[in-house]
Amino acid sequence: MHLRQIEPPRAAVFLVSGRLDSTSTPELEKKVLLSLESGVRHLVMDFSELEYINSAGLRVLVMSYQRLNPRGGTVMICGVRDYIAEIFDISGYNRIFAMHADMAHAMQEIDATPDAQ
Repeated sequence: MHLRQIEPPRAAVFLVSGRLDSTSTPELEKKVLLSLESGVRHLVMDFSELEYINSAGLRVLVMSYQRLNPRGGTVMICGVRDYIAEIFDISGYNRIFAMHADMAHAMQEIDATPDAQ
């Protein structure tokens, strides 16, 4: 897995590529937790270059949702490939996370959110 993190003022953005599995998930989890502890209310995961995700990767997303939802935050997933979108559909996670075609659409939703900071 290759991970690039961007922290614009309104959200923590993670560009995740490669595989998100039990071997690579701890690195993502650590960085997500640091972002959440810093007070970030919106998390955007750009999966446009993600090739594989398993239950360990999904667990990090659920954990993020559980921490952000009570404080009015969101977890947004963007750029998913069709076969990964199918995993979200089958698991029902597409109803938990805001799914967007690309990063621009995710950021537009954040910008439209009152008190997005």
